Amino acid sequence: MKAVYSISKGALTLDDGSFILTYGIDATDKESGEKISSFDDVSVNKSVTERIISILNSCEVEICHFKDVITDELNR
Repeated sequence: MKAVYSISKGALTLDDGSFILTYGIDATDKESGEKISSFDDVSVNKSVTERIISILNSCEVEICHFKDVITDELNR
C-alpha cells in the first residue's frame, strides 16, 4: 500500500483558554484516497511539518515506518 502524506491542522487549548495552532501529518492511501493514519500536533511550525512531509513523500516511506520517521526527524 503506497501512502501520500499531507499537512493537517489542529489546535491545543492552554490552561488559560487560549489556543495554539498546530500542524500534523495525514497519511492517505494513494489509490483509494482513504485516510489510513495520522500524526497530530507534529509542530507549531508549519515549515518544520512541511519539511518532514517532503521527506516522507520523496522517500516513499512505507506506512509502517511513518510515525518512526516523524519521531526521528523531531529528535534531530
